[in-house]
Amino acid sequence: MKKIDSSKFKILIVKAFELLNEKRDIVDSLNVFPVPDGDTGTNMTMTMKSGVDKVKSIDTSSCYEIAKLLSQGTLMGARGNSGVILSQLCRGMAKAIKGKDTISALEIKEIFKVANETAYKAVMKPTEGTILTVSRLMAEEAENSYIDNIDIDKYLLKIINKGQKALLDTPNLLPVLKEAKVVDSGGQGLMFLLEGALKALNSDIDIETDLSKLEIKDIPSKSYNVDLILLIDEDYKILEEKFYNISSSLSTNIDNGLLDVSFDCDSLNDLYDIIKNYDVIKLNIENTNPDVLANINVNKKPSKKYGFIAISRGEGYDKVFESLNVDKIISGGQTMNPSTEDIYKAIEKIDSENVIIFPNNKNIIMSAKQACDLSEKNCRVVETKSIPESFSALLSFDESQSLDKNMENFNEAIEDVKVCEVTIAVRDTNVNNISIKKNEYIGIVDNKIVTSKKTIDRTAKDTLVKAVDEDTSLITIYYGEDVDDKEAKKFSKSIEKKFKDVDVELIYGGQPLYYYTITLE
Repeated sequence: MKKIDSSKFKILIVKAFELLNEKRDIVDSLNVFPVPDGDTGTNMTMTMKSGVDKVKSIDTSSCYEIAKLLSQGTLMGARGNSGVILSQLCRGMAKAIKGKDTISALEIKEIFKVANETAYKAVMKPTEGTILTVSRLMAEEAENSYIDNIDIDKYLLKIINKGQKALLDTPNLLPVLKEAKVVDSGGQGLMFLLEGALKALNSDIDIETDLSKLEIKDIPSKSYNVDLILLIDEDYKILEEKFYNISSSLSTNIDNGLLDVSFDCDSLNDLYDIIKNYDVIKLNIENTNPDVLANINVNKKPSKKYGFIAISRGEGYDKVFESLNVDKIISGGQTMNPSTEDIYKAIEKIDSENVIIFPNNKNIIMSAKQACDLSEKNCRVVETKSIPESFSALLSFDESQSLDKNMENFNEAIEDVKVCEVTIAVRDTNVNNISIKKNEYIGIVDNKIVTSKKTIDRTAKDTLVKAVDEDTSLITIYYGEDVDDKEAKKFSKSIEKKFKDVDVELIYGGQPLYYYTITLE
């Protein structure tokens, strides 16, 4: 094959997505830490699906137009660091074939080169042994293997074989991968995408039939903001997940059997099916078409100097953010990273001169920054890696100070916080010379595993013994949704006895997956 036309290009993108979607659990399982929040595969799949949604909406003879829509979709749908990097690879591909109706081997060489350069530029401190390394070595192979008139399938096979070798070598470049006995998860996700495309290259596939199997929703012309209150008599978490699946910027609150829900969505088709069996106390739907809003908001002065966005995952955490006057609380965190578009929409809804974002997870920081880049508003990202860090930062806020001074205060407050976490191991492994068994518990201090025990309390206590030092004056314990109130109070009292010279506070966080998140100040 010497040329790829727009129809074939479209199906390559679809098949790449399909294989990644099929293998997403494998990618998720490659988390370095054996904790139940591996989400690289999920993030890359959801990012790619946003691009495929866009691609399906166009009928064109131009490969560039397809690549441009893929870039736009993945940019707005990017979730997590891996999703942001994937969106930048797609952006580079679109730049490389600007104006091209078909793709030859020469364009493929340029695609790998420009995609790699674009992705590296998007990361402030590139780390070797990651998806970036896999991308770079494939770009080098594309350059070295290119000859005039080479068959595309043979050329791609050479490049992808080089990528596979690079992926297998990632543990030799990153010691944490070698210790955990895994390859880089983002690199593996990228290889699944390319493998899916390669398999489809010479397949005889009917483009319309194949795309219909994906059941991808048409791109809606309007967006909506939904506020509703339901009377429920069951576990609201099940209902919350249903809303999460059709929405962005989800906010929920439960009080005396009343579930208060607010979210954005691009279609109302699934809303009725979710709520039809419940008593609806309140339902308000607002059309938030950005074209209409743009005409309304021209020359309108912001109503206040500062506005705040926080990513939260837990009923108790949400209430703390509300008490700290956070304007928009976006549901997300481990395993459920919000997209760039989720954060962007929240930015656009805040009527303030400055917008400050607390991502509260290391895997959301890049998406938050990308959302800021897309907005014309004055946005800043405080690089919080946990929710309690943002509490400390917000308590240092002074409205009379400048944005730069407040950012300085936020960062100083974060530096003074040590974060401990307790969760469960999902596989046997060895990390930091600690032998970890599946279904035992793990203690983490500032993102480093420090202990593993057979019970939650023993793990939490041992974690604190290793973390508390002579400068510690306050221990704040946030307990998760799987910890009983009585057990949490009992644990808190035992910590008071253990560390008699330190103040201890107990707060319900309601976070999933992590039994305790504990801050030391």
